[in-house]
Amino acid sequence: MELRETLRTAVWTLRAHKMRSALTMLGIVIGAGALVAVMSLISGLNRSVTAQFQSIGTDIISVSLYPWVQMGDVEDYRRRKPLTVDDARAVDELPSVGLMAPNVHTGRTVARAGHEMRGTLVTGTTPEYETIDNFTVETGRFITGTDVDRRRPAAVIGSDVAEELFAATDPIGRAISVGGRRFVVVGVLESKGKLFGESLDSLVIIPITTLEKTFGRRRSVVIDCSPAEGVAMERAVEDIRQLLRARRHVPRKEPDDFAINTQRDLLESYSRLTAVLFFAMIGIVSLALLVGGIGIMNVMLVSVAERTREIGVRMAIGARRRDVMLQFLVESVILTLLGGAVGMAGGAGIALVVKAATPLPAAVTAATVGIAIGFALVTGVLFGVYPARRAGRLNPIEALRYE
Repeated sequence: MELRETLRTAVWTLRAHKMRSALTMLGIVIGAGALVAVMSLISGLNRSVTAQFQSIGTDIISVSLYPWVQMGDVEDYRRRKPLTVDDARAVDELPSVGLMAPNVHTGRTVARAGHEMRGTLVTGTTPEYETIDNFTVETGRFITGTDVDRRRPAAVIGSDVAEELFAATDPIGRAISVGGRRFVVVGVLESKGKLFGESLDSLVIIPITTLEKTFGRRRSVVIDCSPAEGVAMERAVEDIRQLLRARRHVPRKEPDDFAINTQRDLLESYSRLTAVLFFAMIGIVSLALLVGGIGIMNVMLVSVAERTREIGVRMAIGARRRDVMLQFLVESVILTLLGGAVGMAGGAGIALVVKAATPLPAAVTAATVGIAIGFALVTGVLFGVYPARRAGRLNPIEALRYE
């Protein structure tokens, strides 16, 4: 009953000073709104990127000259000795490796009937590439072992290429030009969407032997593989590393002259980046909440001064010091919670508007709401304690004499 009466009195007091209460909450509204908006955008982006990684394949081990996350000088990577098909075959013989697909990439102009796409990714590979890199054929078929053995000019095209060159026409069995050479379309891939804003569907896949015959053998091979069934990713990666170091005669104390990339490494790098952004955002939002908290403390101190006689009367008729302290602390918490709720609604609205108006994804989660409310609650308690203690320490006699 005491708590209910305290809440009722706190609400009545705040309603009696609507404008002052609204201005006091402004800092909390801005801080909580910024927190929810940014966290929702980061959460949505994390979900989107994770889904895109999964569309590529989560158990891929990709060996190449270049790391996916490049920290050093690019020229150092370019000077490395190329990986070869023989290296790929040696990796395939490891017991810890399951499927393996060597692949070589080049950029070429793809054209048909007056339509062309410049700089299209052309990948030469083997049939295992479909499974390892999580491709799905929408119509037709993927390249086969026979295509590779006979160096056939067979091409599997991405959905962007199919849409650009064929529109409403069925591409299967029709000819296209790849780098000025004639290829026959045998399959069309299902769309994978985009990764970091780049389309994953603007590509042409051909047999690796055909690519080497048509465009030369000078390119380094990328070795995509997956761990054997029941084998941990870490063990397969270490076996591949030791094998290639031995084949490439890397001295014992020298670093690898190749890169072993996994989707987990890329996800971890991305998570570290967003974590830095998240904590930077927390610092900025904390400043806004600090300003809001100081504003609440100042207003509550003014309220204590204005209500000194009221406090004296309450204590004279039996109110305890803790009752007075609780009264002012509850008012402070109600202010911050209201500000947090308004800011949370505004931040969620901003995030959803950004999602609707731009390509940026957003996801308002329960964790985001909980963190915003928690920040507001802590702010109310921290900055309400001092005014509440000051009110509770007033001398009843002096308070009754206060004019």
